[in-house]
Amino acid sequence: MVIDRLAQFGGRKWLLVALLAALTFLLLLAGFATTRPADSRPKPPLALMTTLPLVWSEGGIEADLAKDAAPHPAFTRLSVHYDITPIDDLETWASRPKHMLLLAQPRVFAPRELASIDNWVRQGGLVLILADPALQWGSLYPLGDKRRPLFTSMLSPLLNYWGVELVLPLEDEGPASMRKIGVFNIRTVTPGEWLPKQSTAKNRCAILAKGLLADCRIGTGRAILVADADFLDAAFWEGRGMRILTGKDEFANIALLQALLTALQGNKGLDGDFVGK
Repeated sequence: MVIDRLAQFGGRKWLLVALLAALTFLLLLAGFATTRPADSRPKPPLALMTTLPLVWSEGGIEADLAKDAAPHPAFTRLSVHYDITPIDDLETWASRPKHMLLLAQPRVFAPRELASIDNWVRQGGLVLILADPALQWGSLYPLGDKRRPLFTSMLSPLLNYWGVELVLPLEDEGPASMRKIGVFNIRTVTPGEWLPKQSTAKNRCAILAKGLLADCRIGTGRAILVADADFLDAAFWEGRGMRILTGKDEFANIALLQALLTALQGNKGLDGDFVGK
């Protein structure tokens, strides 16, 4: 009888162990399912040319190689959605029609380089240009130093040819400017304005958001223009108190940038609820 009792207890014990093992296995499967990436598709390519310290800091090689070194928060956010390739030479960039290029307050271009950009866009290229007439981005270097971000955009020959002119409004605004562009509340400083300009080229540029944006159809390609680059500076959009409380950005600067890239990539318009004319 004792032996029978032990056998019954042992059988129940092994049954309990088997049930626990099965439950553990199911929990592991559930955890794996929730931790898998939601989208395993390759990220769309995005070439980036800029004088802003988005990829590398201004502290030099030592700062960039430090253990806590990291790209600018704006670059980090874009990297979630795009396979970014920083470039400095358009001639060596292996571009293709429908590829996207982000020019964020880029360096000065030679006339042949401006002609190359125009030709590439006309053949189907997609470009988002952030052109600031009076950049206020903080820098370690004084004005005139080549290592400092370009103070004012030098793309006027190309932009004028496309039919728009970049100007700096003379309105006496505060040190920071807040704009509502459709559903996006953004914060920046000294933003510029696009004005229409007569051009001999066959282009169609629509000026939106009270002059802050311009949407140009050029040949079979497209260029979306933003008359500001300071809005990428994390000081204007990250926030401190709001981020601690909600974990979200205080202003939608980066959300606007991503929406513009999405519209560019998907050939979507900027009218309707996106921006106000």
